[in-house]
Amino acid sequence: MGDSTGFMGGEWIFAFLIIAVLFGGGNFGFGGNATMAGYATMADVNSAINNQSTQQGLAAIQLSSANNNYETAQLISNQNLSMMSQNNTNLLAAINGFNAVNLNIANGFSSINQNIADLGYRMDKCCCDIKSTLLENRLQDTQIALQNAQNVAVNAEQSQYLLSQLGSFVPKAAAIV
Repeated sequence: MGDSTGFMGGEWIFAFLIIAVLFGGGNFGFGGNATMAGYATMADVNSAINNQSTQQGLAAIQLSSANNNYETAQLISNQNLSMMSQNNTNLLAAINGFNAVNLNIANGFSSINQNIADLGYRMDKCCCDIKSTLLENRLQDTQIALQNAQNVAVNAEQSQYLLSQLGSFVPKAAAIV
């Protein structure tokens, strides 16, 4: 909307009408009754001018109020947009934080699972090593027992042979001298 306070803004029509009524009589300056009955007085003209100025002032106030309302609405809209943008940024940061925590937890449990699997392998290997050692010791003990039993059997056989040889042993007569 343009400014309506200038000469071409609407006042000139009102002023033209007042001049035509003052100087032209009932036919707006084109002849007619010469008496002044029903014509505008100076007070009427001043009242009309004051009324026109008041109307223009009210129109300016109304325009200013509409502009202020629009600017306020724009400021509120921009503030809402800014708050929504900040809220979205905060939400994305929170989601990224939760994703990072989940990833760290998943990696931690992966490491724990790996360590548990390795511990199971080591325990199994340890048990196998212990069993192998026990079996080797048992085999060694059995081999020693077998060797001792064989030695006892050989000694018994040799003793038996020696005793059997003694029983048929005839000593030679000693020479008499």
